[in-house]
Amino acid sequence: MQNLTGIKVRAKRKEAGLTQAELAHRAGISPSYLNLIEQSKRRIAGGLVDRLAHALGVSRAELDGDAERRIVQALVEVAADPQLQGGKNVPEPAEELVGRSPGWAALILRLYQVMRERENAVLALADRLNRDPFLSTSIHRVLTDVTAIRSASEIMAKDSDLTPEERQRFLSIVASGSLRLGHTAQALADFFGSAYTRVRSATPAEHVDAFLLQSENYFAPLEDVAVEFRQEWRREGSLEAVVEKRTGKAFDPQFEQDPGSGSRPESRRFMLIKAACRNVAQDAVRQIVDAHPALASEESRDIAVAALHSYTTAAILMPYEPFLEAAERHRYDLDQLAAIFDCSYEQVAHRLVTLRRPGAQGVRFAFMRTDPAGFVTKRLPLPRLPLPRYGTACPMWVAYTAFQTPGATVRSFGELPNGDQFLFFARAVDKRPPGIRLPRHLLSVMLACDANQAKRVVYADGLDRAHAAVPVGTTCRLCSRDACAQRQEARLIPG
Repeated sequence: MQNLTGIKVRAKRKEAGLTQAELAHRAGISPSYLNLIEQSKRRIAGGLVDRLAHALGVSRAELDGDAERRIVQALVEVAADPQLQGGKNVPEPAEELVGRSPGWAALILRLYQVMRERENAVLALADRLNRDPFLSTSIHRVLTDVTAIRSASEIMAKDSDLTPEERQRFLSIVASGSLRLGHTAQALADFFGSAYTRVRSATPAEHVDAFLLQSENYFAPLEDVAVEFRQEWRREGSLEAVVEKRTGKAFDPQFEQDPGSGSRPESRRFMLIKAACRNVAQDAVRQIVDAHPALASEESRDIAVAALHSYTTAAILMPYEPFLEAAERHRYDLDQLAAIFDCSYEQVAHRLVTLRRPGAQGVRFAFMRTDPAGFVTKRLPLPRLPLPRYGTACPMWVAYTAFQTPGATVRSFGELPNGDQFLFFARAVDKRPPGIRLPRHLLSVMLACDANQAKRVVYADGLDRAHAAVPVGTTCRLCSRDACAQRQEARLIPG
């Protein structure tokens, strides 16, 4: 992958009307070194990015390229779609397009999303036309009523000897048949209208992904709301009192104790607090959602609101400063943290990826949750570790290995084809207690961090990073490891 920052430096330099020699002088480097940077032959260290940004009169964010890297990865995934490529390699590097024409890059992604939306609608409707019993029943009703109306009408038109009673009876057939026909037609209209609505693509969820990424998944106003809620909890003396006060309903102790309710105690307590704090956090949540440009639709805003209420609930159960201190002290041991804060493994994993307060940050983790079929239900990537948006991830990732030993943490160092290394660890967790007639509902929760941060994390202990890093990719169609025994699809990116 090209150095996107170098492309942006070149574009910004030309916009400013500077020569390479002039910019190099301002930034305190040689023109030849700047030339290598602009040709993407040298990576740029943090301090140099700041100097170049200052010399160009732009912010560091305009050169750093985190947001653009996400667009590049999305474009590469689009290019890997078999319907678009037909087995050919992807076109010229996406970094060039994003660096020079970010507006066109965003438009291409939007067009692809619209295409997927229409395709999903067509496929779902075709399936329903073939299988849905409602349609066959409705069509039978339409034919029956049309036949009855036509027959009664023909009799009245041709037979002039009908008695008033007979004519009234046929008129009743026409009237009742017309009424039924109208009801059926309305039901069919509602069916097709709601069918399209139900099969829309995941674009709103993708908007929420962008919202969380751009916000670093940290929301200071909601942390403040959580502090206020805990203060009220202390004043009232019990969670039960706060719940009754905030919801207007009597606290039901069985809500937290009854194992037959279909969820675990930590999950029930989480939902209880979420219901209680919803009105407390409502204004802060709405201000955040309404102000963010990534949330372009009402549906995406609704998803974001639900996610932010969950964020607030986690902040109440796991206060920022105590949680960060405990995480550092126990080296991000999720089981230790779950025991300390009386939360589930997944709740703790979620909270770890929110420790991004400026000046008080924890280890930066990627987060991915997947089901046994490989469908990624939640994702939060790292700048140099993209997570799949449109398909399954690399089968070598521990997110999938974890399903072989539910309840146990599986871990490994992984090395991407470009040489970047990450520490991966995952566990398959039960989302509900097993039942006699139902299979286990397992989801794999995976965290990953840069290998350079791994010494701070207990899950790296005993792993040999230098000699035992697992060769991994992102997805098969984007991975250059041709000899991988786990490969399921041919790659579409150039070697």
